[in-house]
Amino acid sequence: MTTQELAATLLKASEEQGPKLLHLYVPHLTAAELNMLVHRLKREADRYWNSNVELSFRLSGYLLLIGELTKDSYYHALGLWARGDALRRMERDQEALPFLDAAGEDFLALGDEVSWARTRIGRINACLHLNRMTEALRDVAAARDIFVRHGKLVRAGQIDVNAAIINFELGQYDAALRAFDRAIETYQMCNEDVELYIARARGNKALALAAQGRFREAVEMHKQARATFERYGQSEEISLAREDLNIAEIYAAQGHYSQALLLYNQCRETFERHQMLESRAEATHQMCVCLLRLNRSREAYELAAEVVAFFRATSAQRDNLARALMRQASAAILMRRHQEADELLREASDLLAEGGFVRLSALARLRRADLYYANGELEKSLREVEYVADIFADQEDLPNLAWSMLLQAYIAEAQRQLHTAERLSHYALDIAMAQEMLELRYLCYDLLGHLAELHGAIDQAMQYYDRAIQGIDEVQSRLVLEERVSFLEGKGELYRRAMLLALQGQDVPRALTYIEKAKSRTLGDYLRNTIDIKFTARDRLSGRLLEDLERLREEQAWYSSIVYGTEGDVNLSDTAIHRIQSIDPAQARKEMLQRERRIEHLLEQVQLRSMSDVIAQPQKQWTNSLVTQLGPRIHSQTLILEYYLAGQDLYIFCLTREGIVVRCLPGVVTRLERLLALLRTNFDLVARTVGTPEQASVCEELQENCLGLLQRLYDILLHPVEGALAACRHLVVVPYGMLHYLPFHALLDGKRFVVERVEVSYLPSVSLWDVCRQRGLNTQMRLETLTSALVLGFSENGWLPQAVHEAEVVAQLLGAQPAVHEQATTTLLQQRGAKSPLVHIAAHGLFRLDAPNFSSIRLADRHLSTIEVFNLDLSSCSLVVLSACETGRAVIGGVDEVIGLGRGFLYAGAASLLPTFWKVEDVSSAELMELFYRVLLRGERKVSALAQAQRDFITQMRASERPYRAHPYFWAAFHLIGDAGPLVSPGMVEWDRQESSLSER
Repeated sequence: MTTQELAATLLKASEEQGPKLLHLYVPHLTAAELNMLVHRLKREADRYWNSNVELSFRLSGYLLLIGELTKDSYYHALGLWARGDALRRMERDQEALPFLDAAGEDFLALGDEVSWARTRIGRINACLHLNRMTEALRDVAAARDIFVRHGKLVRAGQIDVNAAIINFELGQYDAALRAFDRAIETYQMCNEDVELYIARARGNKALALAAQGRFREAVEMHKQARATFERYGQSEEISLAREDLNIAEIYAAQGHYSQALLLYNQCRETFERHQMLESRAEATHQMCVCLLRLNRSREAYELAAEVVAFFRATSAQRDNLARALMRQASAAILMRRHQEADELLREASDLLAEGGFVRLSALARLRRADLYYANGELEKSLREVEYVADIFADQEDLPNLAWSMLLQAYIAEAQRQLHTAERLSHYALDIAMAQEMLELRYLCYDLLGHLAELHGAIDQAMQYYDRAIQGIDEVQSRLVLEERVSFLEGKGELYRRAMLLALQGQDVPRALTYIEKAKSRTLGDYLRNTIDIKFTARDRLSGRLLEDLERLREEQAWYSSIVYGTEGDVNLSDTAIHRIQSIDPAQARKEMLQRERRIEHLLEQVQLRSMSDVIAQPQKQWTNSLVTQLGPRIHSQTLILEYYLAGQDLYIFCLTREGIVVRCLPGVVTRLERLLALLRTNFDLVARTVGTPEQASVCEELQENCLGLLQRLYDILLHPVEGALAACRHLVVVPYGMLHYLPFHALLDGKRFVVERVEVSYLPSVSLWDVCRQRGLNTQMRLETLTSALVLGFSENGWLPQAVHEAEVVAQLLGAQPAVHEQATTTLLQQRGAKSPLVHIAAHGLFRLDAPNFSSIRLADRHLSTIEVFNLDLSSCSLVVLSACETGRAVIGGVDEVIGLGRGFLYAGAASLLPTFWKVEDVSSAELMELFYRVLLRGERKVSALAQAQRDFITQMRASERPYRAHPYFWAAFHLIGDAGPLVSPGMVEWDRQESSLSER
């Protein structure tokens, strides 16, 4: 076997085979062959550092064995050196040092000071990770002198890079930048290929630039380094991931959270694939910053806790454990777990003080200042933040200096030192503007607006608030779907102050615009910008995520069937039934919730990947004119009422063709809350009696109470605008907060229900009026087209017998073929939804207050959840009717974001939606739907058809043998959201043609 063949065989040999080969062949090799083999193995050991560190470790063992077999000190030293570098690459720095020291001593004994200096490169890196800075600086000076004397410029450049890193860790950023520049200049003087060396120096220099807040320069330099690594393919995959990790940290600091999370997730996958668990943990705790800024404090806390546990169990450097503790503490502060946060920060501070980490110690004290401020201990907070601000100023750490200034400004404002607060806010704002730190910028504007308001400078305050809201717009425009919702949590106060100031200045349209920018914002942005967030396998990795997603969905549905007692309604094998029976319901709920969290995480990753181009640039935002432009396009007999709750006060904005006026009702919110709670109780009591012998008597007793509650609610919500209401034919209600759960059309004016006076429809926000109207115009059809409507009816194995009957009647009216029983599947909806002008689903609905994204409708094959609805294509659908329980219920997130099934169907493309507020009785639902379709198919508008159906139902019930069914529980659950226009082409009703022509002006 030749030397080259032996080397190649050793690369593939197992740990047992390699030593045997060496014992067999080494004694027979000539000196030249031996020398060739040793240097080939050393080169391969170095080459596999990044791609296969286990092989690098094994090759170092071969070198040590050759040294022992030949009694050659030089070969043995090479083996020690290779073993030390391999251990370092395995993040086992403490173990690496003795090998590197022993190698250096052997080289000095041989008179080879250049090789000694080369071992210092790895030793310096290990010392950096172990925070042994004094040793590292000593090695730097000695090794650089040797390399320069011997003309080893590449090695001299490497030492300069290490010197720069040491200065960076000590917070001496200017010195670090000078050392990086000297390294790059030294590399450029070399005649050999130094492209990778220069790339690594640039990547490290970018870290120092970022620490000074020079983000644009830093990102550009990271991208230069990244482009170099990318050209080398898999061999530099780890280097590429580290550049992405560093870019992600800058994006997080600038407020580009979706971009940052996309990179963090990609880096974690790369590190995990290469079994670099410590690097994966590092990326994980860095991404906690984004989660905290997005108000996902529980998620950030859990991730940080996992990382803390990981670093406690490893021999990792103390600074990573301290960083993770600080992340967990920040999450604990937001969760108001102040005592726990204090303990975490104390441990982090102790670790950093022992290690001499100046910059990180200052960050820990800044977090402590945050804790004191959150706890109301202003003086303590001020002492801490003033101390760290001086450190950040000395280090020229502008981002953290800006955050510390903003905290000082908050403290000064709380202490009524308004001029000091204003001065500090401007300092922080200057840095935020220069470094494009989006979140810091809008926070500064918000505080400056509040300070100006306290000074009585109303115009100036309005300008600041406007800029703050524009800043929130810019951050939001770069976020994917659910991130937008969580990001707005806690920001309602800014919109409230801006709205009140606008009203104070008699600028009603501006006040309404502020409300609109806060409510149903996520849905509105997606519908207006038509951003595609459907889940498709655009690349190999996304395809794998989708496979994981499908598996998790099946598991979630399985556990859900146990939790909600529907396992008997699904087709399961005997084995699956046995497994279900063996699982405790409490354990099933735990497993279900785990799957749901994982599904939401995967969906976020898929959205981030599919929208990477969109989130990289801010989207065009709608302006104040969006609301004011609606006026001339509103029909003369249409009234839009938008409600807003601010503290204890209720505001009613009335939009008509003539303009916008507002009414304020102070101090009514508590009354509203009480009345709504009583009304829900009334409906719940009626629901419990459905199908029982005492149903008639109980409903009759509850009806008078219900009517009284509805009249009192009318007096608060509609009587103040009685004049405008009397002049309208179509009322469009835009609710807010708890009012999203109220059937306005069932309110009572003392004599009649509102729906007996006017037609009523609903919108999540007034800014969606035109979007839904245009969809309605685009999906209007000829009457005969309705034969292709999709009508599904599923009775839950006989539990809802009227559901199938309803579907069959509706299908007959439409001239369509119904899909009932086992044919009513989610698969059919996915296949035919894109071509269906109307979708009607009569089935059982499940509302999940704890997880609205998993609210669902039960069909024959499985539950159709909100997250699956988002992936439907209903772009040709004029109307979706959800004749099932609670399909219109939702959870309010963000400031006033409606999260539930309805949002999914509107995103999927439907022009309008007919869902239910509460659990409906299937008999009355079937009757009401038949009435609705008979009117609708005469060419009436959708809102007119629903109003007429409800009026006819009320009239029939009052005159029937079951007058108790006139109780609103039986007919008022259905409500129309979105486009109110006709289903079929206009011209059949004169009023329709008039409104259509007005709308097109």
